Amino acid sequence: MFALRPVAPAVYWAQRDDVLILTIQVEDIDRDKNRKVTLNEKSLSFSGKGGAENKDYKCDITFFKDVDVEESKYNATARGLKFLIKKKEKGPYWTRLTSEKMKLHWLRTDFSYWKDEDDSDDEDQQRDANLEKLMAQMGESGGGLGDGDAPSMDDLDDEKDSDDEELPDLE
Repeated sequence: MFALRPVAPAVYWAQRDDVLILTIQVEDIDRDKNRKVTLNEKSLSFSGKGGAENKDYKCDITFFKDVDVEESKYNATARGLKFLIKKKEKGPYWTRLTSEKMKLHWLRTDFSYWKDEDDSDDEDQQRDANLEKLMAQMGESGGGLGDGDAPSMDDLDDEKDSDDEELPDLE
């Protein structure tokens, strides 16, 4: 029998002038003790097993600009890996996440955290509050990329989204 090649997981991203918010969506990745996450100034590499079929997943992202590894954090949950990656230089938004100009089918915008540079209304304040809550939770328990013990973010999964509401019966 032949071995299957790893598949690329869905990756969602958003940014602020000083930080990248990245989610690698692989169910039950928190149970995979053999997962590998490597972050350096120029790239992020991930491999692990997850999902209902316990598939092999792998992705490599070469960043548009350098990031600060020491100030970056991540956490594994039942839904995937959530990263807060500090940009090396605070400044204008990056024009894209990756150094490559081509579209990657598995890379998507995370609109739950997305904010345009020139936005300034109540909705943006809510998104910033969600980001601050996420950063605080990661900061309370350490959660640096080097220690392997990331803080729990399971309570974020309990928050209600607009799509969690029950739908009326069809007639």
